[in-house]
Amino acid sequence: MHKMKERQPRWSLLQRRTSLVAALFVPIVLALVLPGCAVKFIGDYDETIDKGVTDVQQRAELYFSRLQSTPNTPYDQNFYDDMNSRLAVSKSRAASLPKYPIIVEQLANLKAQFDTFQKLDKSSPRPFPGVAVTDAESAIAVSVESILKLELALKRGAPPSTCDYPVVRLRL
Repeated sequence: MHKMKERQPRWSLLQRRTSLVAALFVPIVLALVLPGCAVKFIGDYDETIDKGVTDVQQRAELYFSRLQSTPNTPYDQNFYDDMNSRLAVSKSRAASLPKYPIIVEQLANLKAQFDTFQKLDKSSPRPFPGVAVTDAESAIAVSVESILKLELALKRGAPPSTCDYPVVRLRL
């Protein structure tokens, strides 16, 4: 007697492939289609950080204006102590919020810019060079604007684009 090889029915192989495809693609399609399944890579808007950074900018602009209008203005340690404490509080708050590493980094960069300008301010003879004030003011303004643009985008619920928020380092 001749032994016949047992063959699996062709539909069984097709059925297994279909099952595999369904197992892989159905969860992906459901994740894309179902509402409320969006993944957020950054935290929500924080009014305290928004107002804190705006306040830092206002105080810095006042100090820069004073240095521009009166170049013999003496070095003001109180200004830098105030800026450092305000930025430390904002950074601490940002670090405590979920998904806020971008803002934490931006605040650290802003503080580094103030630190760099403080060294220059402290070591420069008076009258203070106006070009140094203008350069520092521009770099700090860019950092502040980056933070505020991101916060405002979060407030509107718009997804942030990292290319809209440059990091500018003050080099004096």
